[in-house]
Amino acid sequence: MAEHAALAERIGFDSVWVIDSQLLCRDVFVTLTAILSRTTTLRAATGVTQPMTRHPSVVAGAMASLQELSGGRAILGVGTGFSSLGTIGKPQARIANVEAFVGTTRALLAGQDATFDAGVQGRLSWVNAPTNVPIVIAASGPRITGLAGRIADGVIVHQGVASAAIDRAMGWLDGAKPEVSCWAPYSLAATRAEAYDHVRPRVASALATARLDWFDGADRDAVARLKAAYDIAGHASSAPDHAALVPDRLIPDYALAGDPAEVRDNLARLLDHPAIDRVILTPQVTGPVPDILRDFEKHVLARL
Repeated sequence: MAEHAALAERIGFDSVWVIDSQLLCRDVFVTLTAILSRTTTLRAATGVTQPMTRHPSVVAGAMASLQELSGGRAILGVGTGFSSLGTIGKPQARIANVEAFVGTTRALLAGQDATFDAGVQGRLSWVNAPTNVPIVIAASGPRITGLAGRIADGVIVHQGVASAAIDRAMGWLDGAKPEVSCWAPYSLAATRAEAYDHVRPRVASALATARLDWFDGADRDAVARLKAAYDIAGHASSAPDHAALVPDRLIPDYALAGDPAEVRDNLARLLDHPAIDRVILTPQVTGPVPDILRDFEKHVLARL
């Protein structure tokens, strides 16, 4: 991961986002430490952590340490914990949990006292000055998008790459103007069919958290079947069984996938959206990661 991040930095990426799902991936804070130690300008973020198994005192201490280690390149991404909690049989965090977690973590990073369970107060005793760690919230629905606009430095829109979906999410911000990142599954291949097959699992994960009333007719039926069949243990898999339930017609609204020309055109359109500050790509391509990054540099970045 550290080697891949160093290559991404050389290519021109501005940040890397590391999933925090303890049974599916390596520890997020160990991984971020390795990445920040091997890079000099790249920002590194939890993509994303959650408040139900990560106590704010632990997260604040980890993020303050990463910020000190990196000279200010750490970002804290927070969400409700889809795969990290689902794989251990716990429900996702409530919006009130996310709000309390962000408030307590922000206070600790600022060098202030925070109140924990049973009224116990504490602070990061080794932090002598406020630690400025940007906090962003991943959002797939209206209430948490609104919360991100009220309390966070940024929001990760996890609702597709179509302009209509982004516009809908911007309406939920209710006039707030945080930094806006768009989570975008990505696959580059010689043919559209091959790219769609690679990216289908990540589109499935986005559809699994979508609301049925966003869809009509056959699309609504397809999303309902996917929700019923979604296997959380396959969340990070490249070929889970439930991915086959994603129809081709929904993929362009949720992913940047296709041949080089298609990917370039769709990424350019997304970057041109006036609300979007950052696109977070989730590559879904077979083969060594360095090859995937170099292909992206050659066929996409160099021609934008």
